[in-house]
Amino acid sequence: MSINESIHFIEAFNAAAKAGNIESWAYGGRLLLPGEDASIIVTRSCILVTIDNVPAPPLHPINEFVADHENEIREVTAEDLGSHRDIIIAGRWHDNGDEAESFEPYLSRKISSDGSARSAKYDYAFYGIGGYRFGLDLHPGVDGECAFGTMTAATAHHTDYSHLRPGLAESVGLPTGVVWYPAVPSALPFLVVEHANKIFKRRSA
Repeated sequence: MSINESIHFIEAFNAAAKAGNIESWAYGGRLLLPGEDASIIVTRSCILVTIDNVPAPPLHPINEFVADHENEIREVTAEDLGSHRDIIIAGRWHDNGDEAESFEPYLSRKISSDGSARSAKYDYAFYGIGGYRFGLDLHPGVDGECAFGTMTAATAHHTDYSHLRPGLAESVGLPTGVVWYPAVPSALPFLVVEHANKIFKRRSA
């Protein structure tokens, strides 16, 4: 996570808190798998695929995955595309074991015709819905900086592999961080925190 991303979360959190109407201050967390950042972008006319924020190379296996699931993707997004111009399903392209790879969705971003956008926990059912692994109850009125610090510390607790021998966590594909979502959909922002990658980089330096 970059400094700019953390600042964006803090500012968005404070804006949502100031606006009020927050039904729940609880967050749920899903472990973030290692792999390439991947997005499936659905429009009324086509489906685009990106890897690490650029168009997926023609021979990348995610293209075949999307082609195999195109009818399902179209079916689950059809209703939302009636009122939105783009639906973005964001996740990770990861090693699924036995020399297989797959897509793990985490977030959806719906962009309206006027350009406004809203991100939320992935809730389409074309390729499964991962549940929360753990929860975090924030005190009502907490500010964004405190929320960010709490989620960062909780992520470190769940994904700190400094006690394992070097290379073990990477070799078995242990999660590298946590995706945090408001437990009840609201204006509170989501947060993606990577932690284990910092340990891997220090060890390889």
